[in-house]
Amino acid sequence: MPRHTKTKEELEEYEYARMRETDEIAREMFVEEKTRDNERKEIAKKMLKRGTAIEIIAEDTGLTLEQIQELQATLER
Repeated sequence: MPRHTKTKEELEEYEYARMRETDEIAREMFVEEKTRDNERKEIAKKMLKRGTAIEIIAEDTGLTLEQIQELQATLER
């Protein structure tokens, strides 16, 4: 049974295509995470405007107390 072997060029093309694929997936994941982070911050801002305690906001959004305090400072400007 003949065994198909790829040339060096074919292997390089395949590896390059896989790297591009991996890069694209990583980019998409980064954008999704940034979007979720922005959504959490917008929710936190609304909660701050309603007078919600920062501890509750942290629990509900997953943001750190420091992040919430930074958001609070921007709202007070």
